[in-house]
Amino acid sequence: MDKKEACSEITLTAIQNIPEINPGDDVSRIINQCLLHQEYGLRNNDLIVIAQKIISKSENRFIDLKTIEPSEEAIKLAKETDKDPRLTELILQESNRIIRAENGTIIVEHKLGHILANAGIDRSNIGRRNDYALLLPKDPDGSATKIKKSLEDRYQIKLGVLITDSMGRAWRLGTTGHALGSSGIKTLIDMRGEEFDRDERLLQTTIIGVADQIASAATLLMGESSEGVPAVILRGLDLLDDSDTVNDLIRPAEEDLFR
Repeated sequence: MDKKEACSEITLTAIQNIPEINPGDDVSRIINQCLLHQEYGLRNNDLIVIAQKIISKSENRFIDLKTIEPSEEAIKLAKETDKDPRLTELILQESNRIIRAENGTIIVEHKLGHILANAGIDRSNIGRRNDYALLLPKDPDGSATKIKKSLEDRYQIKLGVLITDSMGRAWRLGTTGHALGSSGIKTLIDMRGEEFDRDERLLQTTIIGVADQIASAATLLMGESSEGVPAVILRGLDLLDDSDTVNDLIRPAEEDLFR
């Protein structure tokens, strides 16, 4: 039986000097300009990994908290979690339901389907101070597709685009990069009944969350504080696929032991 060949090398390259992104900015154009200054040309099969924050900024997902009127439910939740009631109101508006609220953290099922803390609402590194918050993109897959098509047309090659965010994980401390939106990238590799291990046992349960692996790897360059690197090029993987979306990564509620 032939053994499956593993990839022998991948490279991760930070896109340098991306400026502060403002509402209305064309992210694909800015990425292209930075690559030209960096003298780094895109190639066929490259994967472009982009932090959701610059997507949200470009799509003007800013919210002025002074415009938010907390509901009774939000006020009650704020008291239970020691949060600003205007923020808890936003969390409620962005969520399908609350999974758990304790120890100052609100775990929700976001409208996009992801299980995450505080509905992914951010007040750090958003380029605005005081009473502003930044929401997740409305349609991360759509945002990824728009950037992908723009760069493919410019370079006349096939690319994949992954939009990422930092999330916590059940059972473990610490945040890591997770896929939030994608276009043209294989997000899951299902090996059940298709591949064998080294002992020639047919795999029964192995499903690889490859999009999350890519997101986590890119976060090593992006950082989590003030690094200012919101986009990375991953080269060396053959993972282009137009049939997958990030929603394929979300475990159905009936199979989720934590809900």
